[in-house]
Amino acid sequence: MNVVLRPVALAVAALALACCGTQPQQVSLGGTKAADTAEQRGTVERPWGTVKTFPRLQKAEPPSAADVTFTRDMIMHHRQAVELSENVRTHRGLDARVGSAARFIIQDQKNEITTMRAWLQAWQDSAGTESHDHDADAMPGMLAQARVDEIATLDRPAAEVAFLVAMIEHHEGAITMSQDYLPEQTNAFVRSTATHIIGEQTTEIAYMRNLLDERCGPKGPSTCPRD
Repeated sequence: MNVVLRPVALAVAALALACCGTQPQQVSLGGTKAADTAEQRGTVERPWGTVKTFPRLQKAEPPSAADVTFTRDMIMHHRQAVELSENVRTHRGLDARVGSAARFIIQDQKNEITTMRAWLQAWQDSAGTESHDHDADAMPGMLAQARVDEIATLDRPAAEVAFLVAMIEHHEGAITMSQDYLPEQTNAFVRSTATHIIGEQTTEIAYMRNLLDERCGPKGPSTCPRD
């Protein structure tokens, strides 16, 4: 695929700070002390431990169709994770650890969406627009919309469990997508993105499984998994 990277698109990409723990207001031409520290450290602190920051945008190899498709699909996948997390956070009295997990998933995945969109825009001469005809329901881990919406309507204990079950499943799907993509990768940034997703979301799954186990004893909510 022969691609010409436009100067304007490069400027867009340069302004999108690809650090998963960085707040949007920290993005600037000169950077900030907080952003610079995160960049130098290469890690951020999360409820589930210390994790690596999201890969920074870089001018790398022209992307293949697999690189573009993976990026577009992962943006759609991330959006559902954000919606799922926002729905559970509508509940009053939400467990602090569940609420914190949801908050950081929203923050990190929104920032990752911004970075991936900037990458697509940088290669738009051949990658086209972000929209495509791919069936979102066919992506691993994508949930039926009714299941996502239900999180906001359940009582709080049931919603916490339903959120954890759904997000674990959703993360497992993102890991599968990343693993399936890697043998076909061409572009270094997208390869780093897939590797990051595997590592980060594996850690998040372990954390959420512990929270789920605490809630799903013999008297756990009806939304608990049952053998």
